[in-house]
Amino acid sequence: MVFLESPAGVGFSQPVLNDTDYNDNFTTDRAYEFLAEFYAKYPRYKNREFYITGESYAGIYIPFLVHKLVQEPISNVKLTGFAIGNPFTDSASDGGPNCTQACADYFMDVYTSSSLANPHALNPYNIYGDVCLLGEGQSGALHYHNIRASSHRGAYVPCQDDYTQRYLQQPAVVRALNLESTTSSSTTTTQVVVPWSACNFDIAKGYHRTSSTLDKYPVILEAGLKALIYSGDADSVVNFIGTQRWLTKGLKLSVQDTWKAWFGPDKQLAGYTERYTNLTFTTIKGAGHMVPATRPLHALYLFECFVYGQVACDSFAYPKDELEYLSGADLTAPSDIDRQPEQRSNESLLWAALGLVVAAAAGVAGTVLYLNRSNKATQYVELTAGQPKPVYSN
Repeated sequence: MVFLESPAGVGFSQPVLNDTDYNDNFTTDRAYEFLAEFYAKYPRYKNREFYITGESYAGIYIPFLVHKLVQEPISNVKLTGFAIGNPFTDSASDGGPNCTQACADYFMDVYTSSSLANPHALNPYNIYGDVCLLGEGQSGALHYHNIRASSHRGAYVPCQDDYTQRYLQQPAVVRALNLESTTSSSTTTTQVVVPWSACNFDIAKGYHRTSSTLDKYPVILEAGLKALIYSGDADSVVNFIGTQRWLTKGLKLSVQDTWKAWFGPDKQLAGYTERYTNLTFTTIKGAGHMVPATRPLHALYLFECFVYGQVACDSFAYPKDELEYLSGADLTAPSDIDRQPEQRSNESLLWAALGLVVAAAAGVAGTVLYLNRSNKATQYVELTAGQPKPVYSN
């Protein structure tokens, strides 16, 4: 898995560009150039199935890049599919009304009352989640009550962006990632470190945004690629109603398999799904803007079924315990209570490492810090049983 910080100037990616270069066409060209150079440097990855994934404004980035790869293929790059979570895609559709007037009036009454009582009581990117108080100098205050109980992984930490930023700015982390650079003069040698941040607001303010990528989809959908659009239904910023609107009214896609429930490996309702011509739209129940961070088990199952197919992923073993399985539980799995502290600690470290691969970078570091501070959280008890998942050989 390759994580690309794009455009240049965000995260650790350098250098900062000219103002006129911050637009989606230029960003696409640079990402395309990166892929060509990556495959040239690492030829062992050529001709393997290649998927492009992202979330949020990747609803613009990914269609731009996929469209270019379809029209100008890179030799030996086997583009297979793409997946976009809670994608901003079309300003007219995503920004339209998301509920009836009566519903909106009621919601505004509730929201206004809550805002007057405490303006920081709602996280619009995850309306079921806690809010972060660190920015208000209230880190010692009690968190607002989360209506969903913590699982064995621990709750989704509301201040993960803050924790991630602090973690990635630590000198030891920067050295481990080989991100130090040295500048020398006739008298001094200086170590230069780019201070990582979750968002570069200076670049964001000057970025020339595209209002819609609907015009890219006709070419993309005719290319025979696997396509998944997924939405956490607790995200009110780029919500699933707007996404369904641009799929149906914007692209006017024909429904091949009508709206129905889907269930995760824990036998619980995971959301709803509908299949259109050459594209599947899936919601994840209770997930926020960053689906893998707020619903990791259902996200993992969704992605693996997308990549390997439903039959294959149904044969895979997934983590489970009595907290995960509220019904249909496999209670034959060993209990966390039966294991030694050292074993639980080792499993905790293992799943922290796996999280670095599965979750988005902004969600990962906060989760790791949270798990390290939680002595009482039970851990996954089944890791490798069942049908092994496909792997590539070098």
